[in-house]
Amino acid sequence: MLWLHIGMPKTGTTALQSYVRRNKAQLADVGLHYMEAGRRRAEGSDRLAISHNPIAFYINQSNKPMDPFRELMATEYQMHGDHTCLVSSEMFYSCDLTRLAQAFAEIPAREMRITFYCRRYSDFFEADYKQRAKNGRLATIGSAFVRDRLATIKANPDSFSFSAKAQQIRQAFPGVEIVPMLYNRAQMVQGHVVDDFLSRIGVALPDGGAVDRPSNLSQSRAASEAFGIVSRAMGRKQSRQLRRQVASDPVMIRRYDVLEPDERAWLDQYLTTKDVAFQQEFFPDRPGLFDPVELSEEDQKFRRDTPEEYEALRRASEIVFRMALKA
Repeated sequence: MLWLHIGMPKTGTTALQSYVRRNKAQLADVGLHYMEAGRRRAEGSDRLAISHNPIAFYINQSNKPMDPFRELMATEYQMHGDHTCLVSSEMFYSCDLTRLAQAFAEIPAREMRITFYCRRYSDFFEADYKQRAKNGRLATIGSAFVRDRLATIKANPDSFSFSAKAQQIRQAFPGVEIVPMLYNRAQMVQGHVVDDFLSRIGVALPDGGAVDRPSNLSQSRAASEAFGIVSRAMGRKQSRQLRRQVASDPVMIRRYDVLEPDERAWLDQYLTTKDVAFQQEFFPDRPGLFDPVELSEEDQKFRRDTPEEYEALRRASEIVFRMALKA
């Protein structure tokens, strides 16, 4: 069996890929093979990328046939047919799935499963905003970006709904079973994406392959925007190095500070109505795809364009700039 894991972004995909790469030997002993085809870096065959992003780069940057990947994928799969095989890249979620399917054309549909984690719409919106912000990839920040993005979603919900994604997968991979999962740490096996993912594809966590379980604290919007300034001025590599340092000031850590409460409620409700069929097909025992959001009293009062938020950005920027000067 080959599992094609396509993301979605911001659902612990990198943590999963890092784990399966580091524990290749232990996982082989319990029946999992992390495919190497499509992970070879262009600069040298001895260097394996953490994920299968090279396939996505090839799709996005070239119109050439997928023949090299198809042949390598089929050969390697045949060699490890007695194992559960895994291919994983969050970039697959938004790439041309029809071209991606060509890389797996020689593997029987009955021997494939396609999976991805579904994250609550508003939580993904927040995580995506912060990822873009800290990498300096926002043309506009704050309310301008949020309002434009929400307007785009309202005008074209199929670009964000899971129902539409399932339909795209079926068209590109006819006959392949789709097995979506819900990204909710509170309901995951051991509260961790690695334990949860392996259990759901039928692979036992090997002895000696303990998973690091970091606190996974969410950087605040103010901190993300401050790191974005560093990214633009000094480069993303320098910014990533600074982000690995844990700042003790509470202004650097916060959730629910991108969308205001009414925006969050609207987004979740609007896209939920678009995914009723998806929920009924894949999660029929749940009353809804996601549990209701429980915002604290402080979170319910959050507004972006306020003196308090401007002060938070000033303080976060000062902290980040001091860190950059010491680096």
